[in-house]
Amino acid sequence: MYKTEGYENLNPFTAIWTRPRAAVRNVMEEKSSGFIFLLIVMAGFAGGLLSTMSSEQVFPVLGILLGALLLGPIGVAVSTAIGAAIYLVVGKLFKGEATFTGMFRAILTGQIPQIWISPLIILWMLLMPETYFLQENEMPFTAPDLLSLLFIMILAVVSIWTFFIQCKAVGEAHRLSAWKGFFIIIIPTVLFIIAISAIVAVIVMALV
Repeated sequence: MYKTEGYENLNPFTAIWTRPRAAVRNVMEEKSSGFIFLLIVMAGFAGGLLSTMSSEQVFPVLGILLGALLLGPIGVAVSTAIGAAIYLVVGKLFKGEATFTGMFRAILTGQIPQIWISPLIILWMLLMPETYFLQENEMPFTAPDLLSLLFIMILAVVSIWTFFIQCKAVGEAHRLSAWKGFFIIIIPTVLFIIAISAIVAVIVMALV
């Protein structure tokens, strides 16, 4: 069983990169409801922006920003609550000790890296909308350029690191290792994919 030390006086926004377990424990144990609300808003805004990438631009950039700010937090709150409930149940199979509130806070903290890249997303959206948005009847990248490749590489690295942090966050909430956190995340994902594949297969067989 893991015991995290020295988490009391950390700044989660910076510690998440080097001490993710301590950052998660800090938010779980030390932060107020106001801080959690701030995280929901910021993570929701970041998630809302990311959801528009490689999609056709329907609204002007200002409208997209406002939509991400208003609707993103709702989506993050709902998805985090659902994820917390699922990981709470699956974690019990590994003798985890998390509570729903603790798991909710842990998952939310694991999304902080996406908050950091929000300015990058906005910059990309403003400077190169032709590579950020998927234009109708066009490929996502109409012309290769170094800046677009740099942005995509940064997003890829942050996405991988975010998943790594989420494994640690789930493990920390349950007082388990990051490896067990990984399996707690992967097991319901695999089961969901299998269930969807089975439903699709049944529908296809019924239509043939």
